[in-house]
Amino acid sequence: MKYVLENFIQKQDALIFIKYFNKNQHLCDDNREHHKHRNIHYCDIPDLQIKELLKYYENKLIYFIDHYFIVKTRAFNEPRLVRWNKNESMPLHCDQNYDLKDTMDYSALSYLNDNYEGGELFFEDGQVLKMKALNSIIFPSSSPYGHGVKTIKKGKRYTIPSWYKIK
Repeated sequence: MKYVLENFIQKQDALIFIKYFNKNQHLCDDNREHHKHRNIHYCDIPDLQIKELLKYYENKLIYFIDHYFIVKTRAFNEPRLVRWNKNESMPLHCDQNYDLKDTMDYSALSYLNDNYEGGELFFEDGQVLKMKALNSIIFPSSSPYGHGVKTIKKGKRYTIPSWYKIK
């Protein structure tokens, strides 16, 4: 099952995250080349307000994942801020990948904006979602919940992805 959590993020917090990313894109880094320019990892954020806000939403997601999936979870790793630029996309994949030691059980994507074209979230079952700003989606990290991102045609897409593991 996939669950969309409407108005999950407060508008003023989304604006704070977007503004922070745009002023601090020099903090982008990742051990995967194709993510290096678009991920600001929690551990690289010096601003305590931003870190506290990210942790707040991470904990809020744990509550909903535990409630909807009737489990007890913890964060798999730290959240991050992500900006997708024009012409970027991501192919169909499962977040849970034991070969890469990605053993998370649940995935979440929180959307900070929706004023871009393209960039729809698609799933291996054929479902395509144009997520609204401030909404989040939670789903299992394994098949049959493989997902990807369609090509951004115009604008920038800002998200907070996060992952969770059963305790």
